[in-house]
Order: sequence, then structure tokens, then C-alpha cells
Amino acid sequence: MLSPLIPDIRHPKWIIAQNVLEFVDSKRAVKVASRLRIKDIDNFIIVMKILLISSLFERDVSNVISEINAFEELRRFMKIKSDVKSQDIYRIHSNIDFKLIYDFLSRTLRPNRRSRNNKRKIVIIDATSILMDLNTWRKRYKIGKLGKEYKYSYSPSVGYYVGFKLILAIDQNYKLIGFKVHENGPNDAKILIPFVEDLYRSRRIKSGDVIICDRGFTSKKNYNTLINRFFLIPAIYPRKNTNLRRIISNLTPPLNIFKNNYKLHKWASIVEDFKKIMNHWGHFKFIRYRIEIFFNIAKNSMNLKKNHQYTVASIEKKAARSMFLTEYLISMFNPIYIDLRAIPFW
Repeated sequence: MLSPLIPDIRHPKWIIAQNVLEFVDSKRAVKVASRLRIKDIDNFIIVMKILLISSLFERDVSNVISEINAFEELRRFMKIKSDVKSQDIYRIHSNIDFKLIYDFLSRTLRPNRRSRNNKRKIVIIDATSILMDLNTWRKRYKIGKLGKEYKYSYSPSVGYYVGFKLILAIDQNYKLIGFKVHENGPNDAKILIPFVEDLYRSRRIKSGDVIICDRGFTSKKNYNTLINRFFLIPAIYPRKNTNLRRIISNLTPPLNIFKNNYKLHKWASIVEDFKKIMNHWGHFKFIRYRIEIFFNIAKNSMNLKKNHQYTVASIEKKAARSMFLTEYLISMFNPIYIDLRAIPFW
């Protein structure tokens, strides 16, 4: 049985909830919503409050709605004036696009975000499995309904599961760069280049940045594409059977840059930096571990471990809330004095 949601400002999670609700209920949030061309701003703000509280306290939306209607104290805390109908919340939420939720949370929960400088950025990329909360033992070999069947996927850390795969990019300061949800569980090496291309086109990463990945993303094509196409430095940990010398010796500049001395010089500089990094790739293990901490907090503290969402569109909306709440939670603490690995055990 779940405990009632009674606001207690002395508890760390309620302090975080208070700060998040202040951001969502601020004039800036209303201005952001109007710029995103949201028609019913008041109801949209109420929906976002309920969804964020459900992710923060790991509750179903229906449970949060019943708690709001039952307790006047919680209603005053969330600044909701009247009772809430679950049908209205689900209807408004289903009509909201994922990009709109992403842009709203990005501009609201990160008000002091600055545009990046020209320094080289270290980007950490990793993928994780997102599990559906399904009873796979009832019909083990035929999951789902007719016309809506699900497939098994495999992850070394989870085993066989039914769900999705989320690929995430953060910087070394735990700042969210971007994420994408894939149906089922495609191989990590196959989804890296399309994801990097989306980040590159949206100017969230740029040429010269260092891309840190684990062994799951290792492939000759990924090394060559990141260097020749995007001018990025791939610090992808090699597998035991990976022949780095052969990969480095086979690196050749693409034909379209031979007549451009600037790009040719830039390519040569990227290759030299790549050689230096791969000779000491073990030094980046501690930096790559930060994305594991990010995933651990998102899954065990922000309600992303088991999900009742069964489509890519619905899980993207939930993942957006969990990712931005995780980033905001980490930003409230100083990693030097507080071990971030202890947050999921609150």
C-alpha cells in the first residue's frame, strides 16, 4: 500500500518538488507555453504539474490525481484550486506532442542555460533498456494482442525483456544534450550514427567534440563516420578483438575535402587527436561512468524502471520528464561533497 502524498518541506524530495513546481508555475513558464502556441495554458500547466509529481514520487498519474482530490494540503501545495478529473488530464496529455513537452521542460527547468562556447566539449553517449510492465509468463511466446504484438529484446544487464531502448547524450557536467527512444532493442552500434546526426544538425554538438562510448558501440563504420563525416573524435572503447592499428592505418580523408585545405588540415588534426586518445582510452573510464549514475537516478528515482506505456510516443513523453528531472536533481547538489550514487536510496 502506498503512503499518502503529504507535503513535508523537511524532506529532500518535497524540497525538489517545491522548486520544480515554482518553475512550472512561474511567469516564465507561461511565457514559454505561449511562445510554443499552447492554447489552453492554464490546464496545460496543471497537467505538467501532475505529470512531474508522478515521476518525482514514482506514482501512477491516477494515484496522484486521487491524492490531489483527497487532500486539501496537497492541492494548496500544488496551487490547484479545484478537483481534477482524470479523463481531462489523460485527454490533454494524449494531445500534447513530445517535442512540445521537450521544449517546454528544456526552457523552463533550465532558465540559466548559456549558449556553448568554442571550447571542445566531451560528450558521453550510452544506451539503456526501458522495460514494459508486462506479464510475459502468461503467454511467453506470444506477447500482446492481435495486430499489436511485442518482440523480445536482449540486454547483457537485463537479459531478455520486452520494451524499448533509449540512447542518451550528456556532457561531463551531467547536462542533458539529447536522447531518443527506439522500439524494441536494436544494437547499440547501429543507432549511434543516426543519433549523432540528429545532435549535429541541431547544433547540440559540433566538429572537434570528443564522443565517449562503451564497447557496445564499437565498429569500424562508427570510427570512420564520426571522423570523416562529422569531424568528431570517437573515444569508443575497443573490444578485445578490435584491431585499432588496422582501423587507424585505413583512415583516409573523404574525397570532397581534398580541394579544401582548411578541411584537410582539420581532418588531419582530428586524426592525430584520435590516435592520442585511443592510446590512453582507459583515462576516460571515470568520465564515462557519469552516464551510468545519470541512468541509475532516472530509473530508480524518476519512475523510469518499469513502465505502463506501450508505444514510442508515450514512452518518449515520460522519458522527457525523467531526463529533465534527473538533470535538475543533479544540478541541485555539488558532486564534490555529495555522492550522487546515494540519491536513488533516499
